[in-house]
Amino acid sequence: MKEKLKILLKKLTPWSEDADFLGEFDSENQEGKFELLFNEKLIGTLEFKHKKWIFEYSDIFKKEQFVLPLIDFPDIDKKYEFDDLMPFFASRIPNLNQPYHEMKLEKQDGDKTNLVSLLKIFGEKSINNPFKLKYL
Repeated sequence: MKEKLKILLKKLTPWSEDADFLGEFDSENQEGKFELLFNEKLIGTLEFKHKKWIFEYSDIFKKEQFVLPLIDFPDIDKKYEFDDLMPFFASRIPNLNQPYHEMKLEKQDGDKTNLVSLLKIFGEKSINNPFKLKYL
């Protein structure tokens, strides 16, 4: 799993010369939960639990569908479970070899070997899409 994610993140961040820019992941040791929002409306939740990533649409979204379902998660009634962090969420983690990101990680006492910690620190906003990822 760790190697697959490193390869995926390297593809998503081609400016990185170093395939190990995220180091060794230790995410299976920390659980975490996030809300995915659009214009402050809840789309769904992303959770890391029991070494699995789980994404599920909220009841509010299922009723109102105020935006189209995400491409990676087309079935709004399905509970998605996966071993690796999906690209939609993984793309929110920047290249950590940049000094600004290293300082932000250190300032917030983050763990660059833990995907939950990285999403908590860097994942709230993305230039890739208008959604907000809020750590609970």
